[in-house]
Amino acid sequence: MAICNYNCRQAYAFGIQSRIIKWFTSTSIKSATTDIVEMLTRGNSKKYTSLTLAGLMRIKEEMSDYTGHMIIDDLGAEKSVWSRTSTVTVLASVVHTHYVNKITQAGILQITNFQGSASINIQPVLMQSLVKEEDWIAVVRDKVIRNYHLVRPTIPKDYIPKMTLEWGTKYDRVNPPKKKGKLWYQLIAIGLTQWSYARCLEHIPAMLKGCAALDNRENIIDEDYRLLIKLMKPMQLERYIITSYGFEEGRNFQNNTYCILVELVSHGEPTLNTIAEDYKISPSTVERLIATAPEWCYKKTNSPTRICPTPEATKILNLCGANQKW
Repeated sequence: MAICNYNCRQAYAFGIQSRIIKWFTSTSIKSATTDIVEMLTRGNSKKYTSLTLAGLMRIKEEMSDYTGHMIIDDLGAEKSVWSRTSTVTVLASVVHTHYVNKITQAGILQITNFQGSASINIQPVLMQSLVKEEDWIAVVRDKVIRNYHLVRPTIPKDYIPKMTLEWGTKYDRVNPPKKKGKLWYQLIAIGLTQWSYARCLEHIPAMLKGCAALDNRENIIDEDYRLLIKLMKPMQLERYIITSYGFEEGRNFQNNTYCILVELVSHGEPTLNTIAEDYKISPSTVERLIATAPEWCYKKTNSPTRICPTPEATKILNLCGANQKW
């Protein structure tokens, strides 16, 4: 999850993480990507386990006029559901509005001209507790990028890649994009799977300017649109794995569906034993769970028994960029 303010260069962490996510380590994909982002921001970032409103009170002086990148390496390390939700909502609010001016029991919390950005690693199993909260609609949904990664580390490495990045020109020097054409409306269509139309008109031009700035250009070209389309494709998965029973309530994150899709993308046609090993469950449990998702997969009863994606699942995975070649 990236909570980005595109007035600072560290907001490009969204793009950086998307490009390096297929480099696997034996420890953790999440930690590896955030370690690399922290390295590429050249000391202009801060790493936290969680950051609540009370936590901001302790660092409010250094947050004013801040232009760095804030990283929550693993939200699961925070055991309290309230603290996890508060971390996401607080960061979403302060990054998007650039300020906090609040009177609490502990004192006055005032942060001005916050021009930083933030990224948060969230395990899929924790998404259910987030999406069911009212804050998801009221604060989070329109202000953050949810980038869903479906690749499991099948060939672990015990080191992270050495990467360098030239930051290019300043963001403010880049001219605004032309809001027309096939590529523009393709970006809008992707953005609408997570944001309102008004937010699309705010977020997408900012990200296009970021792409051009990274390439040391002051004008946006078609290649920037195409790159951003590739980066945003995984966002569309949210349409298929979050179900709602009301207009603004009753949301449910389909974690079993997400786990099935991860296996299909990572292994192609995994065996029952492969899935059982990945999730530390019995093959019979895998078989039972697979039977509940006939729209996504089916059993191929050869030796050994394999799980295969349905044509509709393959279509959706391709739409979400699961198999795209960079």
